[in-house]
Amino acid sequence: MNGYFKVLGALGLFLVMIPVLLGTLTVMISRRNKALSVVIGGFYAQIILGGIGVAIHELSHLLTALFFGHQIVSFRLLHVPDPHNPADNALGYVNHAWNEHSFYQRVGNVFIGIAPVVGCTLAIVGLTQWLVPGIFTLWHALITQTEAPQIHLAAGRTILWLILIGNIAIGGFDLSSADLENSATGLMTLIIVFLAAALILCQFTTGPTVAQTLRTWLAPFYWSLAFALLINLLMLGILSLLSRLG
Repeated sequence: MNGYFKVLGALGLFLVMIPVLLGTLTVMISRRNKALSVVIGGFYAQIILGGIGVAIHELSHLLTALFFGHQIVSFRLLHVPDPHNPADNALGYVNHAWNEHSFYQRVGNVFIGIAPVVGCTLAIVGLTQWLVPGIFTLWHALITQTEAPQIHLAAGRTILWLILIGNIAIGGFDLSSADLENSATGLMTLIIVFLAAALILCQFTTGPTVAQTLRTWLAPFYWSLAFALLINLLMLGILSLLSRLG
């Protein structure tokens, strides 16, 4: 029984606690970034400054829903609200239906709800590798505590990178109450999966082995999330300064 709880603890730490901590911080800062953009430029500023992020946010919901076999009822990757309709305030949406008797589709709700955090993280990492690979290499060196390389940045590509990642940081990471409620519908099913996985794994391996394996496999995802968190913090600093100047 002791071995079971050690395996369960390893699964909980590396698959739940660390990602949830990094993801929650990123979501909270992104929400503040979106609010500041409205303070600086009005309601539609969050569309202008965060529209790409909103589209990636909704696309992440959409693709994950399709992966888990959900029926897509309707979706808009980017929606401009009607200023004359107070109830129309969504910047995008994905409406989907699922079979409540399907174990797989119920578990999928957890991942559909939080998908934008992963999708926007991958977008930021991908854009950084493509446009300013030197910054990505430098970040990786800092995380792995290896020698930092000299980097050379092209002005045009760096400006484009800043515009794109700033847009994602403002519009992409903020999870709505609907997103969180959707995830909650599959949470109990996911807990059952964790308990069963720990029961199976403890028959073949130990907690420390599971911990070491997950740490190795998930390290790139952790420092990608940390990089997204850093980008959001930088954007928070810029927007906070602009709001004070205004």
